[in-house]
Amino acid sequence: MNQRQRILEAAIELFGQKGYERVSLRQLAQAVGLTPPTLYHYFPTKEALLETLAHQVAEKFELATAGIAESNWEVTHKLERFCEAHLIALLEKPLQATIFLREAPQHLSEPQRSAFLTRQRQYESRVERILEEGLQKNLFREIEPRFVAVSLLAALNATATWYQPGGPMKPVEIGNKIAEIFIRGLIRSW
Repeated sequence: MNQRQRILEAAIELFGQKGYERVSLRQLAQAVGLTPPTLYHYFPTKEALLETLAHQVAEKFELATAGIAESNWEVTHKLERFCEAHLIALLEKPLQATIFLREAPQHLSEPQRSAFLTRQRQYESRVERILEEGLQKNLFREIEPRFVAVSLLAALNATATWYQPGGPMKPVEIGNKIAEIFIRGLIRSW
């Protein structure tokens, strides 16, 4: 792992545990064994670090779920697969959820904040497309796709607060269970 990536990994931990506002670049430099001037070489400001980290996390989720909404799978399988892929990406480093959901939207300044929120919204639209397909095929009862998509993502992201890596369920199993709960609520015949 290169120095830049080590800094980003440490930032996930510190920002996730303490919050962005409570972590200084000096503390971060100390955590990775660098002097503050050396850290500034990689990231001139704390916000530049947060922006890089936020987009890195967003990219991880995007790559994990790429192509699912556009695939030829059945709608219910798409939803299950999306949940699985999202949770595998999320639970690899549960603290990254705080960066994606709380720290970046709250602490980035404009225009970086708007750019990040646009990217986040595009990610949410992947779930919406799956739900809209279910509506078009008359598989799902009447729903508001945006509301259900945001609710589903909130349920998935909340697992970062309670998931235990050595626990009884793996991320794929959790994703399947959450998808099943939502699908049961969506399907017309259940």
